[in-house]
Amino acid sequence: MKKIIYILLILITGSSCNKLELKPLDKLSEADIWNDQLLITLYVNATYNTLKHGFQQDLLSAATDEAYNIHNWTSLRTVQTGAVTADNIGGIGAKVNYFNFAYNNIRNINVFFARIDGAPGDDAFKNGVKGEMRFLRANLYANLIWRYGGVPLITKVFQLNDDFKVSRASYDDCVKYIVSELDNAAALLPPDQPNNQLGRTSANACKALKSRVLLYGASALNNPTHDQSKWKAAADASEALLNAGYSLNADYQGTFLANNKEIIFARYFTQANSTNFNLEQGRNGSDGWGAHNPTQNLVNAYEMKATGELPYIEQPDGSLLLNPASGYDPNKPYDGRDPRFEASILHDGSVWAGRETESYHGGKDSPEGNQGFNASLTSYYLKKFLIENIPPSGSTLKPTNPWIFFRYAEILLNYAEAKFELGDEVTAREYLNKVRSRPGINMPAVNDSGEKLKKRIQNERRIELAFEEHRFFDVRRWKIASSTESKSLQAMNIQKTGSVKTYAFAKITDRVFKDANYLLPIPRAEIDKSQGSLPQNPGYE
Repeated sequence: MKKIIYILLILITGSSCNKLELKPLDKLSEADIWNDQLLITLYVNATYNTLKHGFQQDLLSAATDEAYNIHNWTSLRTVQTGAVTADNIGGIGAKVNYFNFAYNNIRNINVFFARIDGAPGDDAFKNGVKGEMRFLRANLYANLIWRYGGVPLITKVFQLNDDFKVSRASYDDCVKYIVSELDNAAALLPPDQPNNQLGRTSANACKALKSRVLLYGASALNNPTHDQSKWKAAADASEALLNAGYSLNADYQGTFLANNKEIIFARYFTQANSTNFNLEQGRNGSDGWGAHNPTQNLVNAYEMKATGELPYIEQPDGSLLLNPASGYDPNKPYDGRDPRFEASILHDGSVWAGRETESYHGGKDSPEGNQGFNASLTSYYLKKFLIENIPPSGSTLKPTNPWIFFRYAEILLNYAEAKFELGDEVTAREYLNKVRSRPGINMPAVNDSGEKLKKRIQNERRIELAFEEHRFFDVRRWKIASSTESKSLQAMNIQKTGSVKTYAFAKITDRVFKDANYLLPIPRAEIDKSQGSLPQNPGYE
C-alpha cells in the first residue's frame, strides 16, 4: 500500500451538528473530503491502519504459552498470568484492549458509508472503496467477537440527539453480519489485487477472513452443541479458496521474508515505511533487542523429523515422560527436529549472522553475557520473520518483509479441522498432510484417527502458525486454555563445563487461567458509560 498521508489523521472526524458551520482556514474540512475523490481515497488508505500487524513491540504470543517478553512493553503479561480485569485492561496494548480502538474506527467507517453515495466518482471507484471499507469493518467486528463474544453492532453515525444506549448482539448474529459484509465486499472486489496495489484487500482476502470467522464460530467455545451446520459452513468457506491459485511456498522460512504465492493478504512495507521491527532484532544487546523469548513449552511441541513423534508424552498430572518411540535424545535436544523449528527459533548452537548462538549460561547470548539486559531468559530467540543479512542495529537498511494476515497453509488447516469435525477423517488427514509435506519440510504423514487426529490437527496449527498470532484465539475457541494457559512457562537451562553441555528445564513464571478468561473483560469505563445497556462478561463484574 502506498504511504498514508498523515493529514488524514485530522480529517477522520464526526459530522458537526452546529448550525453555524465555518470552514476552517488551517486544515481541510469534512466538506473538502467528500467533494474530492483523491481525499476519499486517502481516507480509505488511512483506515487500513485498523489492520494491526505483528511487527510492533509485542507479538500476541507474549499473552500465550508461545513466548515470554522480558520487557513487557504493552503489558501482555497481565493476560498471560491471568491478572486481567475490567479495571486494568485499559493499560494493555490494543492487540488485547481492542474495544475502544475498534469502535473509534467503526465510527469512521460508518461516516464513510453515510457520505460516499453523494460523493464524486464513478460506480467503479465507489464500488471498489465500498468493498475495501466493508472488509475493514468486518475485520474490526471479527476481532471484537474473538475477544469479547457478542458485541453491539453499530452501522450508523450517531447524532447528538440520538439514544446512545446500545445492546450486545449475540455471537451468532455478529457472525451473520460479518459474513454478509464479507460476501458483499467480495462481490465488489477483484479476486486478487495487481502488483501495484499489493496490500489492498481483495475478494480472496474477504473469503479468507470468512473462513476464519466461520471456523471460530463453529468451535467449542461458540458452538457448545456441536451444530454440524456451522462446521459445514466453515468447511465450505475454506473450500472456496482451495483452487484459487495459491500454493505452499517451497521455502518455509522464506515465506515470511518476501511476497510469494502462499500469501492471500498481507501488509507490505518500504524503506520509507518500514516494519519498525521493535519486537525482536537479534540475539543479545550487542546484536539488537532479544526481548521476545520463545518458550520451552513451544519447543516441546516440535516433533522429531524421522518419526513424526513428539519428544515427550504429557502425563495426566502435567509432567513430561520421554517418548521412547520418538528417537529424541535429551542430551542433543535440537537434533533431528521438525525443520520448522530451525526456521522459526534460534537456539544454542544456531549459526546466525556469521556466528554461533551461545545461550548457555555465561555464553554471549545468555543473561550473564555482555549485554544481559536484552538477553533471552528462555535460551531461545525469535528467528521467524527476521532477515539475516540486515544488521539489527546500526544500519540504515530496514526490513521490508510483509506481515501476513492470511496465507494458504492456514486455509488448508482450517479445512482439515472442519472436515474432521464433520466426521470426514480421510479428507482431514489429506489436507493436514498437505501442510506437513510441503517442500523442505516433508514431515511423516499422519495416520491417526479420532481424538489422536484432533490433537495432531491442533498441534500442527501450533507449529505451522507459530508467532503468527493464532495461538491466543485457538486455545480459547477449542476450550483447552484452562489446561494450556495454566501451565508455567518453561525455559531451557544450559550449563557448559569444558566442552560438555547439560540441559534441564527451568520455570520462568507461573500462570493462572480462570474460566472467565475465555473472554476478555469490556473496559469498566465503557460499562459505566452504557448506563446498564452493555452487560459485562461473566466473572469480571
